[in-house]
Amino acid sequence: MKTYLENYFILALAALALNLPIVQQAKAASWTTNGLLHTAREFHTATLLSNGKVLVAGGRTGAGALGELAEVELFDLTTGMWTNTGSMTTARCLHTATLLPNGKVLVAGGMGIDYKALSSAELYDPVTGTWTNTGFMNTAPSRHTATLLPNGMVLVAGGTNGVSSVSSAELYDPASGTWTTTGSLNIARNGHTATLLPDGTVLVAGGLGSNAVCLSSVELYDPAGGTWRVTNALNTARYYHTATLLPDGQVLVAGGDGINYHLLSNAELYNPAAGTWTPTGALNFARELHTATLLPNGEVLVAGGTANYAFSLSSAELFDPATGTWTATNSLTTARDAHTATLLPSGQVLVAGGNGSSFPFILSSTELYDSTDGTWTNTGALNNPRTGHRAILLPNGQVLVAGGKGATYGPVAELYDPATGTWTNTGTATTPAGAAYTLTLLSNGKVLAAGGFGDHGLTNRAALFDPASGTWTNTGALNIARADHTATLLPNGRVLVAGGGGGVNSLSSAELYDPATETWNITGPLITARQLHTATLLPNGKVLVASGQGDTTCFSSAELYDPASGTWTITGAMATGRTSHTATLLTNGKVLVAGGWSSGITNSVELYDPATGTWTNTGALTTAHCYHTATLLPNGKVLVTSGRTSSGMITNGVELYDPVTGAWTATGGLDTARQEHTATLLPNGKVLVVGGTSYGYPVFDSAELYDVGLGYSNSWQPQIATVTSPLNLGSNLVITGSQFRGIAEGSSGNSQDSSTDYPLVQLRRLDNEQTVFLLTTNWSTNSFTSLPVWNFPPGYALATMFVNGIQSTSSVVNISVPVPTAATLTGPQKLTNGSFQFAFTNSVGALFGVLTTTNLTLPLTNWTTLGGIVEISPGQFQFTDPQATNSGQRFYRVFAP
Repeated sequence: MKTYLENYFILALAALALNLPIVQQAKAASWTTNGLLHTAREFHTATLLSNGKVLVAGGRTGAGALGELAEVELFDLTTGMWTNTGSMTTARCLHTATLLPNGKVLVAGGMGIDYKALSSAELYDPVTGTWTNTGFMNTAPSRHTATLLPNGMVLVAGGTNGVSSVSSAELYDPASGTWTTTGSLNIARNGHTATLLPDGTVLVAGGLGSNAVCLSSVELYDPAGGTWRVTNALNTARYYHTATLLPDGQVLVAGGDGINYHLLSNAELYNPAAGTWTPTGALNFARELHTATLLPNGEVLVAGGTANYAFSLSSAELFDPATGTWTATNSLTTARDAHTATLLPSGQVLVAGGNGSSFPFILSSTELYDSTDGTWTNTGALNNPRTGHRAILLPNGQVLVAGGKGATYGPVAELYDPATGTWTNTGTATTPAGAAYTLTLLSNGKVLAAGGFGDHGLTNRAALFDPASGTWTNTGALNIARADHTATLLPNGRVLVAGGGGGVNSLSSAELYDPATETWNITGPLITARQLHTATLLPNGKVLVASGQGDTTCFSSAELYDPASGTWTITGAMATGRTSHTATLLTNGKVLVAGGWSSGITNSVELYDPATGTWTNTGALTTAHCYHTATLLPNGKVLVTSGRTSSGMITNGVELYDPVTGAWTATGGLDTARQEHTATLLPNGKVLVVGGTSYGYPVFDSAELYDVGLGYSNSWQPQIATVTSPLNLGSNLVITGSQFRGIAEGSSGNSQDSSTDYPLVQLRRLDNEQTVFLLTTNWSTNSFTSLPVWNFPPGYALATMFVNGIQSTSSVVNISVPVPTAATLTGPQKLTNGSFQFAFTNSVGALFGVLTTTNLTLPLTNWTTLGGIVEISPGQFQFTDPQATNSGQRFYRVFAP
């Protein structure tokens, strides 16, 4: 067999006959490769952090005394790439890693360089990316288990000291950073599993005992008394197996190594109520050192492992608790054992590293498993058929649909209630009555409708919808009548309306709506007049306007609006000019522009990178789309629905863009082919598609719901009861509710354990879809507290909790616009390159611009307006003027735009 605690090699076998069973294939699923680990490794740990990234620590990169690693890496699902972070203070493998309620990661024990048994422990801080030593354990175990208890302490049990198995158990207290012994196991063991049961006790099963005896014994740890008691034994002695808590409270133990080095395919279930084990369906392949992951739908994914002690497996299979049977699913792209498997908030499973079957054996490859299968269902029909309308999610979770046209232009608006799936008419608007206008959710909760086509053609009218009263009232009129323009809520609470036209003449003008005064003011004009373009608020606070058309042609140009200076600057041009396209801000901060009309309807797709100001082509749509919709899903993928194809046909086709692979895949099609419809992400994670038309007639009243297909039961969801709203930037987001600790850990409780039974909270802005996961300072089964929130634009956002890949119904948070205070100037200095720099403190998230002049006698209206103030840390602002080199003396004045 392979020897894992010392140098090892694999004998080349001339031929090996394997008895391969005939297995039934499960539903469609896929594995896709990601970026490579910077360092190949096995027997490492993988920990899902509260910011949504995965921390891979330590492990071994080769045989020999110097093979153990201190290097640590982070996986970012938004890019599919790995980056190095701070190294551990001690190289180690066969250790454990546990995410603590304070958001830090505890790494404990393991085997170090020269096969040294380690008693040291250390903490990773995701805020600083650094490691610090914490208290030493009383023992020096490897192949032990670590379990986060409901009281926040960590139970480390069993393991080997490098010579023999140990029966010791101890507790780590995060509050004091100290270790204390607790009652000893009844039987010394290593390579066992530890499973936290719903009643708070810990089930330890199997393992290798003294003198390398394979164990069937099982015991339970009671945190209340700090004691262990023996319970009924496994039917089959085993070690290097997996144990997974199922939604019904039973524990599934699968595979492993048995007596006389006999690899096992059998599986059994533990019933905590009766304390008994019963056999269940056998795996299709005998395996050990595999991983087992509870999926959101309640099935268990077993992947990889070793077979016949010489070869790693690529096979994967699914256990269905309802039938007690295993079915094959798609195989890993790379055979591996001693790897990790981590369930991500998206419901995907990240497999990393491990040992393979061919040279160089130890792997740097990683891959993602995705079993989602999106479906559509019909929901309540509109009261008024419409196309060319607008839809917006309100703070109360309902969807407002307004305007558009049916048989005629219609002023009646409607509300969709996701709880009942029904529509009700709401206030009748004096404007907009037609199409090509904009709807914008303001920071005060009202909705601004502006411009468009009315009963008598192009209009400059604007109106406000108040969800509290269900009524529309007129507000200040635009300075210029326009349609096919864009409207963007800025971080300062104002609304930027840019360009537009109404058919023949495109506009370059732009104006700002101030909700406080209900008035419009002209701001800097676009460099290029355009309509049917897109506008996207970027994470840096600037607005990207892309493509669109002039009077007769499509533009490939793009430009940026700076709210601080009120001016536009050219940025990189697209490869393909287009109009009637979509633009989606991805979770990685890039902007995805898809489809539209060019010299015909196009399937080309491009990505804009705000860091470089450039566009790059990415995977093309499988079908060209125009008059379609694009929606960012909670899992980070983009859903494109329906529209007109290059052949002129209206399609019901739907496809998904994966930012990790840059590829599009088809998903379930709409029941009704449509164009000029709307798509809105609901708080429950589903997407509501409404109305539209086929070829101008008929106009549809139908509506459909897209479900990404994770398949979980509503009873397994975390439930949000209260959330901090309004939330001042610089404050902690506090959420209360229930089931914030999930139904199961992610894997087997040893060095391959990748538990994900804890809450991750995502903020997603309603309009530009900017998304971030929040680091935590503390969480429990019914509460979550984040670090202070900053570097996120004010406005309404969805707060969504993910536990075991299962999302809660989101709550809407109003992130308030900060009020600037008097600036306190610090550190003015001239840099070595001749630039001038100064810093100041102020309200977290406040927005500022700079006025500059070389002549103090000039009135402020004649000073030059600059942008470029950056919030470098919460409430700490910095400004750098690279143009200071062109003048002997310049004066500056900070202002709040």
